[in-house]
Amino acid sequence: MKSVSLFSLSSLRVIMFLLLSSSYFPLTAEDDTYRRAYIIIAMVIFFVNHFIQFLKEKLPLRIVCISIDFLLSAGFGLIFPKDGGLLYLIFFGVISTTIFLVIDNKRILFAFSICFIVSWLIISFEKYTLTKDLSIGNNLISFSFVVYGAIVGSLIRNLLRARETISTQYVQLTASHKALSQAHQQLSDYSKQVEDLTAIQERNRIAREIHDTVGHNITALLVQIQLAKELMKIDVKKGVEVIEVCEKLTRKSLEEIRLSVRTLREEDSGQLSFIPSLREMLSDFSAVSGLETTLDIIGDPKLINTSLQHTVKRVIQESLTNAKRHGLATIYKVSLHISEHRVMVEIFDNGQGTKNVVPGFGLLNMKERIEEHGGEIHFEGKVGEGFYINISIPLKQVQWSSMEVRG
Repeated sequence: MKSVSLFSLSSLRVIMFLLLSSSYFPLTAEDDTYRRAYIIIAMVIFFVNHFIQFLKEKLPLRIVCISIDFLLSAGFGLIFPKDGGLLYLIFFGVISTTIFLVIDNKRILFAFSICFIVSWLIISFEKYTLTKDLSIGNNLISFSFVVYGAIVGSLIRNLLRARETISTQYVQLTASHKALSQAHQQLSDYSKQVEDLTAIQERNRIAREIHDTVGHNITALLVQIQLAKELMKIDVKKGVEVIEVCEKLTRKSLEEIRLSVRTLREEDSGQLSFIPSLREMLSDFSAVSGLETTLDIIGDPKLINTSLQHTVKRVIQESLTNAKRHGLATIYKVSLHISEHRVMVEIFDNGQGTKNVVPGFGLLNMKERIEEHGGEIHFEGKVGEGFYINISIPLKQVQWSSMEVRG
């Protein structure tokens, strides 16, 4: 309600009251002290009453002030029934605009409407008894002006209320946007933390693998070297055989170290995307071990989130090592089937295979990784035909609700 437009409208209102009141002076004889005094008093009351009701926005006070304006306006109609004509109805038009502008209580509006009709009928009856003229046409036109004032006041009130609603909604929208921005920032921070934790977890796993595999090979290598030193004194041929075993252990350990170092380097640089890093890993392993590797991809790899990409890559890396180390395979194939809801990974190697699959450290590690993402992994070995790994991982869908931001 407190706006420049409302202030201008209220200022115009008090000016109208003063102009209408002063227009009765020419209709009053100079010696008619009673009527002239009424006009002056009414102008003063209109002026003071206007500022009281607009400076103190309290409904009971406004009702009292509007009632005083109404009685003064009706007084002009009763005091000037002949000379004033229907000029008093212009007062009622201004008042009707005020009532429907500042009051939205239907009972109060109805009560004022009844009072207006009753006053109009009484003043019209008095005028008829004095002049014997009903002036039906002029009365209807003046009455329409009062109705028009009420409609205008109601429209202005609705317009101001709509502006306040829009302003409130804008503030709420701004607050929601700010909350959404904060939530987005928090989500980004959380995503970064998840990636960091995933990297730390992967480094810890690689450290365990280095300890368990390379450490074991180095321990065995030291034992073999000590044995070779003793055998070289007794039987040179057997000592040479032991040295050859040491060479194999050294190559195997070097292979493990290279793979682990490359993994750490890729995670630190973050330069290669998922599929190129897979291809490079398979290519490097093939160059080092002589294992023929192939990679088939069906679907969009972008559907796989970063955390799951690390898991799939590590599982493939683990299966590569197992295929060469335990299965003595010469061919290794991996296929990725990516849909909107699931990732399927099929791995095959033509190694020695096995009748009964007994999961060791590597297979258990793969199983734990897949189950962390709610997936399933199955191992199947056939003696002389190779080893199969089938993996199914659901792609989790994230849904964002506007109600959460509001809350």
